[in-house]
Amino acid sequence: MDTPLWQKHWFDRRAPFADECRQARDSLLTDLKQPALAQQRVLADVVDMSAGSVHWRERGYDVVADDHRRFRSVLPVMRYDDFVPEIQHETRTKGGTLTCSPVLRWLKTSGTTGAPKLVPYTLHWLLTYRIPAMKAMWGTYLEYHPELLAHPYATLDTQTVREDVFDFVHGIGHQAISNRHPRVNSRDWNPPWYESPWFGPEVPSSHEGRMYHRIRNLVGKELHYISSINPSTLISLRDLLAEHRDQLVDDVRSGTLEGRPYARPDVAGARRLEEALSRPEFTLTDVWPSLTLYTCWLSASAGLYASKLDAIFPGVDRLPFMSCGTEGVTTIPVDDSLHSQPLAVSQAFFEFVPASVPLGELLETGEPVPTLLFDEVEPGQDYHLIMTQGNGLYRLWTGDVYHVDRVVDGTPWIHFVHRDGVFHSFTGEKLTESQVASAVQRGLATEGLGLGLYMCGPRWSEPPYYDVVAEVPEPSPRLDRALSRAVDSALHEINIEYASKRDSGRLGAPEVATVPRDAIAAYVESHRQAGNTTQYKYRPFQRDVDFVTALTGR
Repeated sequence: MDTPLWQKHWFDRRAPFADECRQARDSLLTDLKQPALAQQRVLADVVDMSAGSVHWRERGYDVVADDHRRFRSVLPVMRYDDFVPEIQHETRTKGGTLTCSPVLRWLKTSGTTGAPKLVPYTLHWLLTYRIPAMKAMWGTYLEYHPELLAHPYATLDTQTVREDVFDFVHGIGHQAISNRHPRVNSRDWNPPWYESPWFGPEVPSSHEGRMYHRIRNLVGKELHYISSINPSTLISLRDLLAEHRDQLVDDVRSGTLEGRPYARPDVAGARRLEEALSRPEFTLTDVWPSLTLYTCWLSASAGLYASKLDAIFPGVDRLPFMSCGTEGVTTIPVDDSLHSQPLAVSQAFFEFVPASVPLGELLETGEPVPTLLFDEVEPGQDYHLIMTQGNGLYRLWTGDVYHVDRVVDGTPWIHFVHRDGVFHSFTGEKLTESQVASAVQRGLATEGLGLGLYMCGPRWSEPPYYDVVAEVPEPSPRLDRALSRAVDSALHEINIEYASKRDSGRLGAPEVATVPRDAIAAYVESHRQAGNTTQYKYRPFQRDVDFVTALTGR
């Protein structure tokens, strides 16, 4: 029997891909041991690539050398909205406005509110920064788990997709960073599975349809590794196996894919699959006993999925996904540390501002913003992150706040904490996501329970208060009352403004409602939007309390 073309591609690419990833990882490890040189190189590259642009020449920035002091004194700290006029001009010039490199795509952000952003994806940024970052991360995965390239069915990659693009801005595609289609050139992202039948643009674009095709192609195979960005995607994979159990078993038994001829009928395989999926608490290792690794975000709110991931991946190793956004890469995993990884010093020129500084207010007034460099931050402290990228977005403040865990060989190891301004505040208490998470965790601990998924929202009343819904093994009214008291007590200790407002009667006590395990996960999953499935995020903080009625019925 002839080898399918996609498998020929897999075997042709396996060795070169592994070498490219190892080389990228080695380069990253070298930079992490000499971060000052890496940061100097990035800044020099940015200045060289942008000094001749229209924007830099009009503003007089072209006189800036690659000296960080002059760079920081001349160029202002910016927000995305500050770049909009130049970006709008760049949509017509397709390069030369912000940086002297052609714009290949416009990247969409993963947010679900407001107009989607246009982040320039330039040729230089692609080849010099984004692709090397991905290869370095996969180099770490291969270092720890080389079996992910054992054979063509060893890896299920859900962190990237190939989808046809139908949204264009003056002839240039507008798509998510996770969409790696079409390839730009021979140096673009090209893993061995790029031509696999479950990975190409012919696969359904809906989350459910794409997932089913992935499952059908890989069920019965010796799958070692599942990669994802968001942990919710992994939970969804298990849920879809349960939901489509009968259809999947029938397809395996008949040798079909959604009723169409696909492969040889496999009666024995269908019987084994049916037996595995008939167990109420089946795991992904019941379906694929060969699983040895999964990867996804594992810090901040994504870490609340930990108990669910442990339940569906018993005994399976895990590694973190890089800390990144559409605007750029911040950390790249180099080992099996789950919640902290080194600052990606070769990806951008980084600056920091203590999180206690009201950076948004300073930018509104136009005041100069003093910043710290990578070697001036302190372990144990939180910082606003400002980054200068090779795509023309300089000194960009995205609103992300990071915690510095430690410093190794001069490079800070950090993890994402929360978005600046993501808080609830009726009376000036400004409860942050991390404060509420800590309070809910402490409240659950008083009942001998661990923190899982939760949601919090503001309830306008007299006085106003906060609604919290949390997943627990056995919900009960008694537990609701106990947790409400415990969370209130914890918030008193964590946030002095909250304590003041509560004690003065301007703020009511929080009301905690418990729901069964997986209730919040199912609710969140039901809001997944087509076209934004790979980057989809679970958000504990909500702007309203619609979720309370949906989850509790009251």
